[in-house]
Amino acid sequence: MTGRIHSIVLGLILLTLSGFWIWLVIDTIPKGFGDGDIGPRAFPLMFGIILCVLSILLLAKTLLVNRTRPVPDESDDGFIFAIRWTPAVLVFIEIAAYGFLLQTCGFVIATPVIVLFVMIVNLRITSPKLLLGMSIGVTGSCWFIFEKVLGIYLANGSWINLG
Repeated sequence: MTGRIHSIVLGLILLTLSGFWIWLVIDTIPKGFGDGDIGPRAFPLMFGIILCVLSILLLAKTLLVNRTRPVPDESDDGFIFAIRWTPAVLVFIEIAAYGFLLQTCGFVIATPVIVLFVMIVNLRITSPKLLLGMSIGVTGSCWFIFEKVLGIYLANGSWINLG
């Protein structure tokens, strides 16, 4: 499969996924209370719209690009791009672990644990200052912005509740 065909297929898959995501958000998440536009569906809907726009841009760029470029050599099985399963599985495990930790330990414990894990395992960062600063900084910033400024309640754990 050439790079151009790969980009077209990826763009169509992402466009379909974003359409399904937007429909699911509108169908399942309530609008919110009051006259304001920001409610519980604002952020998920925004992410779906951004994915839709980016996939349309990918498709437009791929379809409008000059087709006379040389095609890279294909491997024996006909695919140029090899799938890297280890990072994909690792991200899936991190997302699942974060969901489990949010439910059981709450936001205040789950977020720094996952940030530390991602920095050590995925990014291979070993600086104690950077690890501590990022895990506390990301957690504290998100907690302050969402909990205190926006008034959005973050997850409290069922096992540990630091509220």
